[in-house]
Amino acid sequence: MVWILRPGASGPSVLLLERPPHRGGGEHPVTGKAEPGETAAECAAREVLEETGLGGEVVDLQFAHQYQRKKGPFEEHAFLLRAAAGATPSLSDEHIGYRWVSPQEARAAVRWPAQARALDLALQAF
Repeated sequence: MVWILRPGASGPSVLLLERPPHRGGGEHPVTGKAEPGETAAECAAREVLEETGLGGEVVDLQFAHQYQRKKGPFEEHAFLLRAAAGATPSLSDEHIGYRWVSPQEARAAVRWPAQARALDLALQAF
């Protein structure tokens, strides 16, 4: 999980990515799975680039959580990407839209407690 933040006129702006209905819908940070032999940090940088075209410093937020899916147990690590002021994503086909929002709007949009916790850590680290 990677929260992307950029400087804004009144504080940080948070990038929310919109998933299409067939992928569960809703607004989320960047997420993805590591390739064999890939570290969590390498995965985070790759997924950000693939899903948004953005680059920058990837910061390990030292937060991970476990959850269960049909395919088995998963562990998700949280990261922050510090994007440049005015950065604009170029979306992959995994998403149908995006918006830059205030931290409060981002908190209101997320559905999962782990995403909210990681967002709080990203805002502190930003």
